[in-house]
Amino acid sequence: MLFFMKVDKVYMTDIAKQLITSDKLCKQAYEEVITSIRSSVWPKGSNIFTINNSEKNVNGVVPLKENCYIMLEETYNWFREKPLDVLKYEKKKGGPIDVYKEFRDGDTVRRVGLEFETGNISSAHRSMQKLLLGLNRKELDMAIILMPVFELAYYLTDRVTNYEELEPYFENAEGKAFVFIGFNADAFDSSVEIIPKGKDGMSKRSIKKWIQKKD
Repeated sequence: MLFFMKVDKVYMTDIAKQLITSDKLCKQAYEEVITSIRSSVWPKGSNIFTINNSEKNVNGVVPLKENCYIMLEETYNWFREKPLDVLKYEKKKGGPIDVYKEFRDGDTVRRVGLEFETGNISSAHRSMQKLLLGLNRKELDMAIILMPVFELAYYLTDRVTNYEELEPYFENAEGKAFVFIGFNADAFDSSVEIIPKGKDGMSKRSIKKWIQKKD
């Protein structure tokens, strides 16, 4: 398989690094996420991912997220919108995890939550805190945040957060199995088609929600 979206930066806490190195289920989870974000191409039908860099904030970001989600759901059987029990039943506020999967090998289960962050920096902090809460309450075994690096975010929707903006706070995740991934375009070209904003140009599809999961 050919990959085009670049993974520019990765920060793993010591615990996450140890798990991904020694635990085959956590390694599988990490590899599935990496493969999914690296599979995106632009424009459609291209064989690389090229971003229009004609001006600041010119491109949308939803298609990037959805292409990643499609592979996670359809190829690797991840589920969308998994609520945390601590938020749903105890605190009774706070949204679900973007994407979630339980990896199994015999009696061993590894629960992995992923947030694909395309909101502003406040949204990124909420995502980080939500995942940390899931780890603290033992509802997650590993957590991952995906976000663009600054070089790419500059040409995406206004105020989209970036890896470097959240990076000063990564140390707050130490002691937990947490991975932060910053992705970038393969190439920049002012003449390439602009990525639509919102959901323009996207085909309708039914997402695979956790509520639909059957054991």
